[in-house]
Amino acid sequence: MKRIVTYNLKENFIEKLADFVDENFIKKGIDLSRLAFVFEGKRPSLFLMRALSKKMKKSFFPPRFFSIDKFINYLLLKQTTFAKMSAMESCYTIYTIAKDVAPEIIKGREKFSQFLPWAREISTFIDSLDSENVRDDALKNVQASAAIGYDIPENINTSLKNIIAIKNAYHQVASEKKSFPEGYTYLRAAEAVKDVSFDEFEKVIFCGFFYIQKTERRIIKHLYDTGKAILFFQGNEDEWQPLKDIAQKFSCSIKPEKEEKNYSLHLYSAFDKHSQVCTVREILQEVKKPESTVIVLPDAESMIPLVSEIGSSVGNFNVSLGYPLRRSSLYSLFEFIIRTQKTRKENGEYYA
Repeated sequence: MKRIVTYNLKENFIEKLADFVDENFIKKGIDLSRLAFVFEGKRPSLFLMRALSKKMKKSFFPPRFFSIDKFINYLLLKQTTFAKMSAMESCYTIYTIAKDVAPEIIKGREKFSQFLPWAREISTFIDSLDSENVRDDALKNVQASAAIGYDIPENINTSLKNIIAIKNAYHQVASEKKSFPEGYTYLRAAEAVKDVSFDEFEKVIFCGFFYIQKTERRIIKHLYDTGKAILFFQGNEDEWQPLKDIAQKFSCSIKPEKEEKNYSLHLYSAFDKHSQVCTVREILQEVKKPESTVIVLPDAESMIPLVSEIGSSVGNFNVSLGYPLRRSSLYSLFEFIIRTQKTRKENGEYYA
């Protein structure tokens, strides 16, 4: 059984994954509940579950499905008990630590409400350092570069010293309280993986990862080296640097066996909306599998003319509508910024 499998970007990843499971586990009578699938997010597991149900054609005990976040938590809970630190708790912890170990960055922001934006930035930065397993020495190297003449502003050099002090105290508080922020959870899990057993699973299958953080890589690499993990990728390392980096770290090749065929692009023009939908109707008449075809409209107002034009010739079809711009997160962001500026106090503080 291959333990690193790569598909090209045109292949149906979920269907190919289900075929692999069918060939290597279902047909061999291996209990699917002994498999664990780890995706970057939650949604792919729903589609894989449906594909596996079609293969089984009967009731069965399903595999365990994890997002990478859930898997990290599952791993670490095998070694220790902990709770997830909330965003506000994280910010307040950093605020109290900064007052003790780096009071200079509190100046002018003595109130928690004033320091909150800085606390969020520091929390996010420390999470990134922990997730990528960046050690203090790496940060100190920047300070050393400044000492030998590299043009690094003194305020950055000072900030890095403060970040190191805050990060170490932050880790200590999190460890004592058993309340872990996200980055620290990843860091602790990466340190614990060598002492954790996954005997409850026949295989742990990591699916569709594109970029892998250093802590994630350490976990996946350990499971792969011990024969527990199977890795599925989509894409070609010759075209994507993150995949090439993974291939180098795992000493493997991430290249699809089946070459990706070049696509064929056709452009059509029409002079107004109604002539456009007529052109779409003519194109659909040449399509062999209209049920596998997607029509994407940039303007929702075109939908009714289009449905009226093609409704009698294509049979059943689904219609999905996106959200108007006014209901998008980008629109809301600008709306909140404007509202915040309008409600700013005279002394420069903001309502929280």
